[in-house]
Amino acid sequence: MILMCVIEEKSDPDLVKLICSSCEFFKEDDIDLECSAFKILKDLINSGKISLQEVSDATK
Repeated sequence: MILMCVIEEKSDPDLVKLICSSCEFFKEDDIDLECSAFKILKDLINSGKISLQEVSDATK
């Protein structure tokens, strides 16, 4: 159910939670910082080349 909310909005905080939460370098305090991997995945999602479901599946 949470994923549906993320899919509809595609807001940066939702994308950060989806993409970055499984990264060993991610810190809640640095939520405003964006690494290159995040920027690439965000662009791929926003352009429709990959889906949020594919990102979610890959981070499990």
